[in-house]
Amino acid sequence: MKRWLYWAMFFVFLIVINFYRLDSYIMQPGSAYDVSEFIEVKDAKPYEGTLNLMTIAQRQATPVTYAWALMSSTQEILDVGRVRHPDEDEDEYEMRQQKLMQDSQANAIISAFRYLNKPVEEKFKGVYLVQVVKNGAADGKLQAGDQLTAIDRKPITSMDMLQTYLKPKQLGDEVKVTYERDGAEHTTTILLQKIPGDKAQRIGLGVSFMESLEVVTEPDVKVEAGAIGGPSAGLMFTLGIINALSADDITKGYQVAGTGTIDAEGNVGRIGGAKQKVIAADHDGMEIFFALDAPLEPEYKKAFPDAVTNYEEAVATAKKIKTDMKIVPVQTLQDAIDYLAQLPHKK
Repeated sequence: MKRWLYWAMFFVFLIVINFYRLDSYIMQPGSAYDVSEFIEVKDAKPYEGTLNLMTIAQRQATPVTYAWALMSSTQEILDVGRVRHPDEDEDEYEMRQQKLMQDSQANAIISAFRYLNKPVEEKFKGVYLVQVVKNGAADGKLQAGDQLTAIDRKPITSMDMLQTYLKPKQLGDEVKVTYERDGAEHTTTILLQKIPGDKAQRIGLGVSFMESLEVVTEPDVKVEAGAIGGPSAGLMFTLGIINALSADDITKGYQVAGTGTIDAEGNVGRIGGAKQKVIAADHDGMEIFFALDAPLEPEYKKAFPDAVTNYEEAVATAKKIKTDMKIVPVQTLQDAIDYLAQLPHKK
């Protein structure tokens, strides 16, 4: 009987250390993906080289993976607060990452078409929910991923319009919210209340949202990245779209990788995991790696005193792993284009 009890306790112990989730995440190198696989353009031509987005593998830690990460030179342990927003659950986090990827694709299309002086139009589609506050007014009625299109039968024309409409509302007021979920339209009535955890004790729906846009171009361009989330592929998507629409192959036969967000004006933004992405790029045979080299904001530096720029982190990692891959500093789309333009064609 005692032996059976010992074995049972041992199996419970194994289950706990392998599956119990800690309030930490493990980040490790992912892979390189040729962006041409995700970009759909009519009559796209083959390329001599490749333009690659970089991924990281990130998962919530268990006792076993946490201990393993402590001993690893390629993995990094992140506190949950550096990954998820306050009161954001795992599903909401994943929805937010998918939305950030969608916005990254939209910005990539806009910045690429503007660079090429081609017509591009942005159309507001609605307000995309990324979080519903627990015990808030909308809890149980709306969920992350819903797209709000009207309030009290009035079309939502911008995020400012929605915020302005809700601002004078009082505790206990009712609003009718029209939203889309899984392709179907719904309407629900919500009783407004104080937003839980809000220091200003504002009255509202208790949701976090982002703008939802449709980008219309000629020729038509579609970007579909599947399960890959986050905004960090923006720069590489933009380069890929430019390459698909240009007569010349901007890769010139090289295996090009990089990381960085992009805005509609072609400015590159900071990302996380530069170290892991450099390691992955080297492993997958990349020859060139673009990384943002811009001063850190004072607030960010204050919160993370040991933080360095993406470029500094990439250079330090490249030196440590002794790669021949060229780390190239950029701040804008134009910087990346200019670097590729001066390269000789690869023999």
